[in-house]
Amino acid sequence: MREKVEALVSEAKRAAELIKGSEKIRVISHYDADGIASGAILVQALKRLGKSFHLTFLKQLRSEWIEELKAEENDLIVFLDLGSGCLQAISGLKTPVIVADHHQPQGQAEVVHLNPVLFGINEDLSGSGVAYLLARALSPENRDLSDLAIIGAIGDSQLGSVGPDWGLLGLNREILKDAVDAGRIKVKKGLRFWGRTTRPIHKALAYSIDPFIPGISGSESGAVQFLQDIGIPLKNDGVWRTLDSLSEAEQQKLATEIIKERIRGGEANPEWIFGDVYELLDKPIKDANEFATLLNACGKQKLAWLGLCFCLGIQPEDPMSILESYRREIGKALNLIMEKRPIKETKNAVYILAGDLVSEHVISNVTTILFRSYFTQKPIFSLVKTEEGDLKVSARGNGINLKEVLSEIASAVGGEGGGHEHAAGAVIPMEKQEAFIQLIENRLQILNGKNQNLDEVKNGGRKEKVEGKGLVRYLG
Repeated sequence: MREKVEALVSEAKRAAELIKGSEKIRVISHYDADGIASGAILVQALKRLGKSFHLTFLKQLRSEWIEELKAEENDLIVFLDLGSGCLQAISGLKTPVIVADHHQPQGQAEVVHLNPVLFGINEDLSGSGVAYLLARALSPENRDLSDLAIIGAIGDSQLGSVGPDWGLLGLNREILKDAVDAGRIKVKKGLRFWGRTTRPIHKALAYSIDPFIPGISGSESGAVQFLQDIGIPLKNDGVWRTLDSLSEAEQQKLATEIIKERIRGGEANPEWIFGDVYELLDKPIKDANEFATLLNACGKQKLAWLGLCFCLGIQPEDPMSILESYRREIGKALNLIMEKRPIKETKNAVYILAGDLVSEHVISNVTTILFRSYFTQKPIFSLVKTEEGDLKVSARGNGINLKEVLSEIASAVGGEGGGHEHAAGAVIPMEKQEAFIQLIENRLQILNGKNQNLDEVKNGGRKEKVEGKGLVRYLG
């Protein structure tokens, strides 16, 4: 593993030299949490170098944007958290290009290509992690940007089941060490519920789908009754209490009673309610998971610039109002799906054929909730119409490698797919919906017959280990 990281760092240093030799730099980044964090990392690094730059966040790198870039006068173009899947289009640019991405490369182009996949590192490094490697290659001073890389990794679904402690693995773990040493993040063990610092306790429990609490998840009244029964006050001096405000004794009591409820409800691994908690030491929202959600909320509501501001310590608006607006959109979408029931269930999978019923900007969150709360036994594929007239696919599931399945099948119908083993996505032509579903069915039938996922076939389910000592030994 060390040799692979050293090769990746060598490419980062090559990219850094190209940046140092350029004055007018164009930066294009993805609009989700990982992309916003990537943009913030590079913007701060470029500011420190005194470079002139222009940053744009995009949902997708399309041909019209390539044409616009051709018409601009820049010394260098840097693509962050996108670009690897569009190398053929990028090859038409005459300006020198750096692609700092972590998605599966497609096509070829004469660029400085900083992508862990090219070096045999296929998991556990997000787009913002790649951006951080680039920033660290520019200057050791940029070590203080490591917290943004961790936020981006969490936003990119690289937290949770990827690690035995529901934490970060691989190079993400190395970056986390940098963040801890730089005084940017504090790591502690705790109950792994979303909303530790922002939600009233009863709402944090009621809205929790992972871990699931029988009789409490999905029921605010059930959560209130549960807390009253175990003697934990909901308010202190008239103010709603959060999980983070509980005393150590109260947290221990709460954990014990939650485990009891999960045992009574027949949940597998009832004790799996703990995990690593990442506390941000200088952000308006202290929990890294919640901050990542804030960035996603900004991007999906076409406010990526606002997410950038939050990353850089600028707060032009109340972050909680952004989160609440996004939650309302997700809730509205869930209600529409449960009311209209655009659901097709087969022996192998569940398909949510939402069309234009649900926005493409919230479908990934909706799919996660549906998988964890309603359709837990089969993989789920949600299909919605995009603003450009294509179909966006969001998939969740266990037991199969969704990244490989979607990449192959989306490509077979003229689209593009990728993501992670248990959470992946794709964009396909609108008219290919039925062909796509049939190919998915065929593949799942084969995989179910083999009774083992693609990762096990490929590498025995083993992950390569890294030392967890930070990136100092690679970058100084």
